[in-house]
Amino acid sequence: MKNSDLTGKVILLLTNSKLPEAWRENGAQALRDVFEDAGYQTDLTLCDDPKKICDCIANETNPGDIVVVGGGDGTMNAVLDTVIENKVVLLPLPLGTANDFARTLTLPDEPLTAARAAIHGQITMLDIGQVNDQTFVNAASIGVPADARHRIDPELKRTFGAISYAVANWKSWQEMTPMELSVSCGDEEPQKLTLRQLTVTNGRYFGGGLRPSENTRPDDGSLHVFAIRDTVDTLSGMDIAAELLFGSVNDSNYAMTMQCNKISITGNDGAPILADGEIISKLPADFTLHPAVLPVFAPNTFFDLVSDNASKEGQADIPQRALVNDIACDTQDLAIRLGAIVPVAKDETLKAACHDGARHLRDISRQFELTLRPYGLPTTSPDPDLHSLEELRDRVMGWLLDNADTRLANGLKTRCENLLAEIDDLDLPTLPDELQTPMRTLNDEIGHLGNIFAKLI
Repeated sequence: MKNSDLTGKVILLLTNSKLPEAWRENGAQALRDVFEDAGYQTDLTLCDDPKKICDCIANETNPGDIVVVGGGDGTMNAVLDTVIENKVVLLPLPLGTANDFARTLTLPDEPLTAARAAIHGQITMLDIGQVNDQTFVNAASIGVPADARHRIDPELKRTFGAISYAVANWKSWQEMTPMELSVSCGDEEPQKLTLRQLTVTNGRYFGGGLRPSENTRPDDGSLHVFAIRDTVDTLSGMDIAAELLFGSVNDSNYAMTMQCNKISITGNDGAPILADGEIISKLPADFTLHPAVLPVFAPNTFFDLVSDNASKEGQADIPQRALVNDIACDTQDLAIRLGAIVPVAKDETLKAACHDGARHLRDISRQFELTLRPYGLPTTSPDPDLHSLEELRDRVMGWLLDNADTRLANGLKTRCENLLAEIDDLDLPTLPDELQTPMRTLNDEIGHLGNIFAKLI
């Protein structure tokens, strides 16, 4: 589907329970203004639940309409099949607790800002995962996350949001019996595994902001698997949590990873499968991928894959374009992560390093932004709502472990090492002169921070 297939009509489908109070009084006029200012005819329908949203899509829309669905991951999961069947274009409005689907699309957490970013973006066709006869867009998990779904305290969820997931997962980790499973990925021979958790991901995020791989996208044509063995103890489990928080378990010592487009799992018959925040199936399970079937309106920041010759017409070219882009994006991302840890770190050295490092990296990011603007870089923005998610999860780690600061320092050290490796891969003299100076400054700053974090471990 292309932007030219659009009808010029936006259907706002909002559930009464998730409607912001200010919108009740004026018919969500502020939201309607976003789309009308962009040139779209806008209709608003208030629905009681996701089923009513699906009924409205099926009965009151035409192919090429944009349907703005307000809710969280469970709501998005509930409307996937209906959106595909009716050939409308989904624009998710983050009004849920976790909003991992919106986060995958790089949508900001604030609804009006998210709507504005998306409607000025473009259509993309996303992959959809399927487990047994149920579809999902983010991830499907067996083991601890599925067990934890039953342990979430509704009052804690209403009060603290994403923090309730972390507390429930901690309880499940402590109390759940590991699973004896047979797992086959693609055409590989089945593996007999004893696991605490197995998660199949299609999107970038799951579980309220966890990111299993830096390169996973819902349009890459693959399902990605990571599994945690029963031999991983509680402290090592917290290391996995830190790895998920800081970007990847691909090279983890504690988690095994796989990539394919079909997965079969047997054993522990009847064990629940959690997908996009809801229990949707049970073991045994067959996972498959449906590539490029879900039309979604995504902001331009989602389209962040570049190659060394990917400059657009009318833009100046730059050597090592993809690597320069990655360094600029990772610098801004690390600055936000450092700033998020400042309020929750207990160790004064860690707190000071994060405070000063965040300030210095923001200065360098501003230099990058000014220097790289003629080249159309950087091509993406940092993870939306990372500030609050980091803070919530860091607080949980602080409550549960006395050495949370040490584990955070270890994650930051790894992040610094990865960024230093990217800088080391640059052929610096080939870059424009005005870019070489901030790049050298960045190298010195990251090296300095990495040394501090290493001493705290």
